[in-house]
Amino acid sequence: CATDALDLSQHPADFVSLSLYKIIGYPTGLGALIVRNEVGHLLRKRYFGGGTVEASVSDGGFWRERQELAERLEDGTISFLSICAIRHGFQLLNGLGGIKAVHAHVTALAAYLYTEMTCLRHHNGAQVCWIYGFPEEEGGGGRRG
Repeated sequence: CATDALDLSQHPADFVSLSLYKIIGYPTGLGALIVRNEVGHLLRKRYFGGGTVEASVSDGGFWRERQELAERLEDGTISFLSICAIRHGFQLLNGLGGIKAVHAHVTALAAYLYTEMTCLRHHNGAQVCWIYGFPEEEGGGGRRG
């Protein structure tokens, strides 16, 4: 779930992408890609731009990539003002109780929405909607009216 805490020691991954907007609500268009060092060489771009190469020749097929993985992947100018806002967003998140509090709140909202939507009825008593895949209290999933 997007609101679960990320623990790579329990769930190892080669690549993890993050949207800071999804975590702290601002800024849009800024995220992160966490790459395990041993697999960074697998990320090969087929194009370049905005400072991602050390040198290039326009009439040949020659270019030299930057040595650092982050430098090779960052196209264009970094949004410095957005990066400055991240600290304040994480301070606010921590003040609300951290990602665990957000997860508990989102889970409660989802349960409330699920309950309310499954109770909706048309004027003739027929169900308005069916929800697929929301886990039941006993751990089962599936269709429920």
